[in-house]
Amino acid sequence: MKAVCSTARLKRLPIILGIVVLHGGAYYTVNALNSLRPPSAFVKFHTLVDGWIPFVGWTWIIYYLGDVYITIWASLIVWKLSDREFRKVVYSYIGMILSGAFIQLAVPGKAPWPNHLNGAQTFIHNLISMKPYACLPSMHVALTVLPACLLFSSFRSTWVRAISTGMAVLITITTLTMKEHFFVDALTGVLHGLVFFGLWRLSLKARLQREQEELG
Repeated sequence: MKAVCSTARLKRLPIILGIVVLHGGAYYTVNALNSLRPPSAFVKFHTLVDGWIPFVGWTWIIYYLGDVYITIWASLIVWKLSDREFRKVVYSYIGMILSGAFIQLAVPGKAPWPNHLNGAQTFIHNLISMKPYACLPSMHVALTVLPACLLFSSFRSTWVRAISTGMAVLITITTLTMKEHFFVDALTGVLHGLVFFGLWRLSLKARLQREQEELG
């Protein structure tokens, strides 16, 4: 029985890969379209908080660890969820990625990259051809917050909850210390992730209520 269950869940991998491709496609599409805009089209999201936060180059270790966290550690949630919960999570991820891209196009901003980037930051930027035009909300943060919430709600293990929550906090902070995003970008990224986690919970609750009504 366990072998059948494991085989069935392995079929989720292509779907997860599709979500990764969707995110990458949305990111590069937004950057390509926003790069065509004149400088006057971009909203300035700088606040006093951004002025208080210094550029701390060594925090690239935590910031880029976020990509590993999102793709590997956070994927633990995939194997924990039931088929119904997994389907709802897929819808949440798709909705979050597409709505995030829409907002980034509707309210274009430019990342506050410093003139002299950290060596590792320069390497990664060049490696994946990063551009500073996909800002609000920060999808790096949103894609950390959503799985952190899913892990926290689905696992009772204290250490799993602590790691997932701690990583979400650290990655959000380093988004600012690496000057990849403004404070407003990070904040809206947190809210974006929380909204789609809330929608996931509400959709499951609504489905359960319908089933109970049908049985009653």
